[in-house]
Amino acid sequence: MAFSERIKKEIEDYCNNHLADDSWYENEFSFIQDIELRHRIITEFKAIRFAYKLYEGIGATDANLMFEVRNQILAYASIYEAVIENVLTTYYSDTAEFESLMHHTVPVRISIPQDKMNKLQDALSHDGKEIVPFYYCKKEKQKPQVRFDDKCRTAECLGLIHKFVNDKQIEIDLPSELIEIYSYRNGIHIIAEQRKGISYELDLSKRAYRRMRPFIDQLKEKLEQDGKI
Repeated sequence: MAFSERIKKEIEDYCNNHLADDSWYENEFSFIQDIELRHRIITEFKAIRFAYKLYEGIGATDANLMFEVRNQILAYASIYEAVIENVLTTYYSDTAEFESLMHHTVPVRISIPQDKMNKLQDALSHDGKEIVPFYYCKKEKQKPQVRFDDKCRTAECLGLIHKFVNDKQIEIDLPSELIEIYSYRNGIHIIAEQRKGISYELDLSKRAYRRMRPFIDQLKEKLEQDGKI
């Protein structure tokens, strides 16, 4: 049975009262030129904050709290990935760093006549293994082959994200923390969770939210410096 209209309104008012207005979100992600993607990111961000306030409002504990924590990590990691990939593709696709990210060198085997292959085998040997002719070729990676940690390091090399000192004078390695958040996101399943402690998950969830502010600020600052926006 659904809540009464009065209770639903109270819950919605409580959660929405802690959300910024639409113009704030539009301004935060204005550098995302793909309007559809920008709105998708904004929708996801607002939903994360709404869910957080909802679970906070009911004083979630134990399994319910952990469900919320893991979903926070998953959602923030997805936003970080979408933003970094879009910024790199939109603004820095003509750089050597992006070129290196999107390509790799692979060996390509060459087919040669059998008589030449026999001569090759007679002339060369290595621990009894078959010797085959090949050359190295630079090829574009398939999208799934481009790892998030490589995207982060590329963004770091370009100066888009970097270490910073917080208001408590503690140095924060933002690129490494984003990689950690995403890595844990990939490991969110029941077996893997048995190896993780609740305090670690709570801390990571909080960091996933708190790092969004410096993440966006650093991106915008660099984009402005480079005359991109």
